[in-house]
Amino acid sequence: MTDRRTLRLLGASVAALPLLTLLFLPIRTIDDAFITFRYARNLASGNGLVFNLGERVEGVTSLSWTLLLAAVETLRLPVEPAAFALGVAFALLALRESYLLGRGLGASAGACLAAVALVAVHGRFWLVAGNGLEGGLFAFLAVLVARKTIEEADARLIGVLLGLLFMTRPESLLVLLVVLGYQVLAKGAADERAGVVRRASLIAVAAAVVLGAVTIWRLAYYGAPLPNSVAAKSALSAGLDTLLANLGPGLLYTVRFEIAHAPLILGAAIALILAPKAKALWFCLLLVAAELPAVFVNGGDWMPHYRLLTVFAPVLAAPLAVCLSRAFEDWDTPGSARRRSAWVLALLTVSAVVMLSRSPWEATPGPRFTFHPITSCYQFMATRLKPHLASDDIAAAEAVGLFGWILDETTIHDPLGLTSAHHARHGDYHLNWGKTDYDHLHQVRPAVLVLHEGSVVTPGKIDRGTGGRFARDYSAWFVSQQPPCAPYRLIVYIDNDRLDRLRPALDGLTIEPLPAG
Repeated sequence: MTDRRTLRLLGASVAALPLLTLLFLPIRTIDDAFITFRYARNLASGNGLVFNLGERVEGVTSLSWTLLLAAVETLRLPVEPAAFALGVAFALLALRESYLLGRGLGASAGACLAAVALVAVHGRFWLVAGNGLEGGLFAFLAVLVARKTIEEADARLIGVLLGLLFMTRPESLLVLLVVLGYQVLAKGAADERAGVVRRASLIAVAAAVVLGAVTIWRLAYYGAPLPNSVAAKSALSAGLDTLLANLGPGLLYTVRFEIAHAPLILGAAIALILAPKAKALWFCLLLVAAELPAVFVNGGDWMPHYRLLTVFAPVLAAPLAVCLSRAFEDWDTPGSARRRSAWVLALLTVSAVVMLSRSPWEATPGPRFTFHPITSCYQFMATRLKPHLASDDIAAAEAVGLFGWILDETTIHDPLGLTSAHHARHGDYHLNWGKTDYDHLHQVRPAVLVLHEGSVVTPGKIDRGTGGRFARDYSAWFVSQQPPCAPYRLIVYIDNDRLDRLRPALDGLTIEPLPAG
């Protein structure tokens, strides 16, 4: 048995692993994070929780994360590094909760530390936690809900936590059903049914208070019960054929996640084989599975590192700890038990090596904070355009995050619908990228539209969607600028009525006219 002093030493070592891991990872703030930053800045400045002044559209998915960053802006702290630091801090808290959850499931302290250490050195988890979005916060809340539920903590606390989880990601409403189901099914026949029903009711009421308050506020402020970003990216309004078409990509996304996180999945599966009647283990896995309907409906996600599911790694580490605990016990027993333990540990070790080897490691220590080349393109073009835009101009772009963050005093039109209610409700569906109404894009008449080669919004679609009217009213060029855009080319449309004023933004750049048709 591991003594206390050794456990403390191991615990300190595990706590240091994330910081070491982050030194060898390319940290990228995802473009969508800057949408959240702009909402947070407008709220902190007294302009409301909006992307464009005077336009009440909820283009962010995570209300709780946006409010937290608004507090950062109120304190006049730099929001981008603060978002990274907060994401990592919440992820660290998630690891602590993962350890406690494993202990609550009956795993040994050493096994819990080993399982948590695997997540602590998993590069994908930290890249999701540190990308500027709500990943770290959601990971912490999810594993905290799991632990408090299994430990039978105060029912009202669990309900409030479920409400916060909903505010962080709306699709986590399904977690409430999993928690309520566990309350009813986890009790034995000897337990009083009235007590079980009372506890489940308290959880449901506490959660409903938070959900109801948030929903009433959304209806009053935005006129919609869910974020506009959900409407823009969801296939629910696109018809049954689209939903069925999304099942394939969603399933592929799930399988690839499982392969990329093989030791966590295998550990959970082995734990269930060893203890098939352990309802708490099933609860942990069903909590993760509650995200799958969103994955299947949306056909996965365009963001890297399987971010919809990777946030559940701390939850999955707890069943892995149970598996490891049993394997460590069997190792001390000669004969078939030891041989079984050897096979289990070998399988988990090999899968862990494969998982970690596929993380996007850097050869030398950092830290490195970078943007994706496409994001850098939009940053570059927004910087070029800013001096030439008038106060009443509208600028549009396929990627509106960093583009709109730089053009902070300009109205930004989003042709993919995250911050445009019209596109989200009436546009053509483009998988998990958003929805576009090309005729409406032309009616908005942006002074400039910026796209990139390979984007969802293409010149051909614009021409077909507007009957050629857009090509008639705009001049367009390919912009090849290396760096910062390599290997991509931007496509820049400028309204002919404002051509004399905005065309100088392209002076000195490598450009060529966009071919007609």
